[in-house]
Amino acid sequence: MSKIIPTILTDNEATYHKRLLMAEHVSDLVQVDVIDGKFAANTTIDTKIIKKYPSSSNLEIQLMVVYPQNYIDDLIGCEHIMRIIVPFEGESGLPEIFYHIKNHGKQAGLSLNPSTPVAAVSHMLDDIDLLLLLAVEPGFSGQKFQEKVFDKIREAKTINPSIAIEVDGGITFDNAPELSVAGADFLAVNSTLYAADDFKVAYEKLVNLIEKARKI
Repeated sequence: MSKIIPTILTDNEATYHKRLLMAEHVSDLVQVDVIDGKFAANTTIDTKIIKKYPSSSNLEIQLMVVYPQNYIDDLIGCEHIMRIIVPFEGESGLPEIFYHIKNHGKQAGLSLNPSTPVAAVSHMLDDIDLLLLLAVEPGFSGQKFQEKVFDKIREAKTINPSIAIEVDGGITFDNAPELSVAGADFLAVNSTLYAADDFKVAYEKLVNLIEKARKI
């Protein structure tokens, strides 16, 4: 069954801390997006803010940055960070980055933009702990979900049945159950949770919908 991961995307320190506390109450895993304004047309909080607020939940950091290697050393020493996700489309030596992350006891993830085919990274799937498939363009929450991610989930699972798949962007009450059935192991959710009248109720609704879909 897919695990729901509350996702924080903000450039405001106070908002980050508030949302982190909300997420900690419902999930033992929280995603934090770090965007440099170059890889995508947005800028978020940086690694200093993430390090400033130790979390009772594990964090996965999604680096949407051109040079992820410039951020990793700031993150690998944080005990509450479990996983670091780097973009395939960044300007970097990915095998060396994966090794560096894993050598410090963290999981290494790789993200794909919507336009990047799974075939482009098929040779890397044995080197990573998680493949994150973006279902929206990187940078902003609240975008329209791109249906082609369903085919990408199935393709990745065909290439490597044991690879953990995460889908990020545009997750709603309607598509979360379908994504779970299609094979997504993790669903990173932002707007559906934080824009809801009651964050906890929205989270529990997503969990219940997925449980119900998996039983059918």
